[in-house]
This record gives sequence, C-alpha cells and structure tokens, in this order.
Amino acid sequence: MKRIMLAAAALLLSVGTATAAQAATAAAPPPGVHVSGMTYQPGTHLPATHLPRIVPFNTALKSNNWSGYADVACSTCAIRYVATSFTVPSVNCAKSPDGSFAGIFAGLDGITSRTVEQVGVEAGCSGGTASYAAFYEMFPNAPVAFSGISPGDAINANVYFNTGTHRWQLTLTDLTTGGTIATAQACPSGSACRNSSAEVIAEAPSSSTGTILPLVDFGQVNHVAIAVTSLNGTHGAMTSNGLWTTDSITMVSSAGKTLAQPGPAYGGQAFQDTWRAAS
Repeated sequence: MKRIMLAAAALLLSVGTATAAQAATAAAPPPGVHVSGMTYQPGTHLPATHLPRIVPFNTALKSNNWSGYADVACSTCAIRYVATSFTVPSVNCAKSPDGSFAGIFAGLDGITSRTVEQVGVEAGCSGGTASYAAFYEMFPNAPVAFSGISPGDAINANVYFNTGTHRWQLTLTDLTTGGTIATAQACPSGSACRNSSAEVIAEAPSSSTGTILPLVDFGQVNHVAIAVTSLNGTHGAMTSNGLWTTDSITMVSSAGKTLAQPGPAYGGQAFQDTWRAAS
C-alpha cells in the first residue's frame, strides 16, 4: 500500500514540476481537448475518483471519501449544469503523510449513479514537497492530467450536459493565469450517465486498486458562485427545491473520525470545506 501511494505521489509531483523545455515539446492533447496556458501530461496516472460511500446521517450524509454538497435530482428530473469558483489551496505537507492527496471538483452524477463527470484540481505531497495538477475525469475512465496551476490561483470549474450533442462539456479556467482546459466528452463505453445529481466536492482520491488514499491537509477551500441548472432550464444552487434535494456530505474515516467537513451553504452559492485529519 505504501509503495502504491509513493508511486502515485511521484507521478503527481512530476506534473507539478514540468520544465519549460518539457512544455515546449509537450504532446498534443487528446482529440476534442482544447488547452491554453497549461500543459497536457500524457502517461501521468493521477489517483482517481471513487464513487462515494454514502451513509445517511440525520439531515446530512457521511462518506469515506467525499466532503461538500450535492444536489440529488428527483426521480423524474435531471441536472445539466454545475459550476463553482475557488482558490487553489496551499497544501501542508508537514501535517500530511507521503502519498496523501485531495481532489477539488465540480461534477455531475456519482451520488445515485455509477459515473462521475467532473473537472477540477488535485494536490498531493511526496517527500515533504507539494505538487498540483488540473484534471478532468469521466469516471470510470481514468483522469486526464495537466500542469500549469499553482496555489493561490483563482479557478472556475463547470460541467454542462449538451442535449444536442449528448456530450458533457467540462471546462476549467485559471482566472489568475488565463489558462484553460475545455473538452466535450461522451459517456464512457458501457456506462449510463444519468445526470441524476450535481456536486461540489473535496475528495480523498483512490489508488489504482480502489483503495482510498490519505487526505492531504488542504486547510480550507472557499467555494463561491456555485450554480446549478436542471435539464428543463431551471436555475438554482445548493438549495433544495422541487427538482432536487440538497445534502451536505462530511468525510469520515472507517472508524468514524471526521476528515473534512463543509460549513453552511450561504444562499446555496458559497460554503467553506475544512480539512480535519488525513485518515
């Protein structure tokens, strides 16, 4: 297990330390992926998302790997859009074990379905050094990694389901540098992407074997300008209405220890997610 975590940490570190020479000779991104001001990292295997392990708890939810808020669509409803803005946190490797990670993303699906269509950033620690990457992921497919973001950068991340093309448009914009990732992706082969929920999440991602990795100390992430839109065009946020029900999600260890916890959702449009422990 330690070997898996250290290998994954080294891979993420390589993303965060790409040199100018490497960037100049970088491989072209996959077809349909448009990148500006960032660098595609082919062959880099970031720790991946994992479907949340959800346990109902009073009016909220608990999970071993997700923290944040989720809108769950009604049985005859669907959600087509979710967006959030946040600042890339500076992770604290002094308080984090080697091979610890955090993914921060906006996404559709995952709570009540077997896919997640998401875009965001991932940070990790290896040998006491922090590193950062941007990514998009059409789970169960593997995440696709990009270098070119730094702690303190202002990020906007959004996912939109295009009913005309039946593709998911995933966009990440670094408002500090002007860097962007934009792509339109089909539902993974053999999967059914249902648009049954929308999430703004901090995640403890998983190794290639599906083992949840320790959660890196990200301090606090402040999400603002959260927006959600139903398939029929009704606009909202992380607030329950007739089309979806909103739940907060607290990340806990298998022993019940709180790992990360969201604060109140102010008007459904802003909340703070706070790290508590690695595992």
